[in-house]
Amino acid sequence: MIALATYGGRPMRRRNQVPGCIFINHGRYWWRVTLPGEKKLKARPLIPDGGAFATDDPGVAEQVARDMYARAVFAAGATEASRRPRREKRPAVLTMAALVREYLGYARTYYVNQDGESTGEAGRIEIALRPLIQHCPSLLAEHFGPLALKEYRQRIIEADLCRSYVNKRVNMVRRMFRWAVEEQLVPPSVFHGLQAVMGLRRGRSGAREGEPVRSIAEGWVRRTMQFLPPTVAAMVELQMLTGMRPGELCIIRPMDVDRRGRVWLYTPANHKTAHHGHKRVVPIGPRGQEVLRPFLARPPEDYCFAPDEAEAQRHAVMRANRQTPVQPSQQNRRKPDPEKFPGDRYDTDSYRRAIEYATAAANRAAAKAAKAEGCEVSENDLIPHWHPHQLRHTAATIIRREMGLDAARALLGHRSLGITDTYAELDQALAVEAARKLG
Repeated sequence: MIALATYGGRPMRRRNQVPGCIFINHGRYWWRVTLPGEKKLKARPLIPDGGAFATDDPGVAEQVARDMYARAVFAAGATEASRRPRREKRPAVLTMAALVREYLGYARTYYVNQDGESTGEAGRIEIALRPLIQHCPSLLAEHFGPLALKEYRQRIIEADLCRSYVNKRVNMVRRMFRWAVEEQLVPPSVFHGLQAVMGLRRGRSGAREGEPVRSIAEGWVRRTMQFLPPTVAAMVELQMLTGMRPGELCIIRPMDVDRRGRVWLYTPANHKTAHHGHKRVVPIGPRGQEVLRPFLARPPEDYCFAPDEAEAQRHAVMRANRQTPVQPSQQNRRKPDPEKFPGDRYDTDSYRRAIEYATAAANRAAAKAAKAEGCEVSENDLIPHWHPHQLRHTAATIIRREMGLDAARALLGHRSLGITDTYAELDQALAVEAARKLG
């Protein structure tokens, strides 16, 4: 419900889809509301797109308020939309902003793992739908046709996204409209029209081609590890020995590791293909066991790789490298009640950022050493940018060279739709043998 009122007047209730109170301020409409992501009540003018002043039309004011609320929901990550129960009665006129808001609420509850946590797919959908919120929030959803979709596609091409990723984002928009047809929010003809837009073909579009993910040389990895906290360095070492995915590495818990055999078997609580009903088992050989063992001395349900431990290690190194004595006023400057705390585990983003910081630190050290010798550092001496997923490719390259393609596929957990249970058992045997020999 939304209230329409004047200063000093009595609020007049009417049915709408936005919270807060719309009121008249000097003949124009304003909106007093606490939007998602905000902590305080705030009054703001209801200015239509392209306008310079708040509107004096009540119908336009309500529409602008709905669009502003949809943008706020999107900017806040659709948190409130995902928690709000689905309304039984939908709005009679659905704009693109309202459709995106509805779909984000659905995506946040649909794309979840076994623990009920939102997966990365929901975040990717939010990013894909952002241009719709920015450029056509007030467009009626039923008027979004093939030309509008091609205009959306051109905008993300101009953002320098590769061709395959552009096609993925376009398919996400189509997926939203397919859901909208299923929910009877738009006519079926809208989705059928969007299906007519062909995907971009190689060499026949203005989008660049993406570079394939390649392995990273072990020498570059070792140099980077010198600038990583011991916890993150152990993560890099373990991933390079096992070839597991970064997401699988970040969620290791003692309770998930079967240590009864010569080769340990790690069963991730969640993994990439769990929604297909596939089981993922990561064998950990002797060298990997030595890396992981110190991190298993914790409660069974706790995550092995915790950022707070890495942060404590970083502070210890800083104290050890300090050149001047610590003053009494500098004994403890940590905030007693900080707004942010280190998480209970690394995620793929924080793991990747730690590697990026260490790579930059290693390159700065190389440049400083070269400057001390009176020369400039060579480009060949600088560590190239790399990310955790490349370690998986590095492990695959080593295993394929040593034991063949089938062993590499088995250890990394790759499979196709034609693989049967018999082949799955054979894969595990090959994976255990690969771990015993290499890891």
